[in-house]
Amino acid sequence: MPPGKRKSKFNPEGRGYDFDGAHKAGLKPDKTGHWPSRDPESGKLLKGKSHPTWNKTVAAEKRYGYKIYKRNGRYYSKKTKKGK
Repeated sequence: MPPGKRKSKFNPEGRGYDFDGAHKAGLKPDKTGHWPSRDPESGKLLKGKSHPTWNKTVAAEKRYGYKIYKRNGRYYSKKTKKGK
């Protein structure tokens, strides 16, 4: 979705995707058209918690050693120390 074309403000608890946040972070879809779930610089998650593939994001973050947390109304992911 092009910047500025969003239909409503992103809701971190909703089903949507933060396209404006992705664009501001310089992110783009991959060759299949899939947008990243996380801004790699800030750790901010770009899918709402009720997004249809939120569970895949949670599983992938865990698999790669990241922990999801909430701060200031948004969800983020942070690399955990090994063994924690």
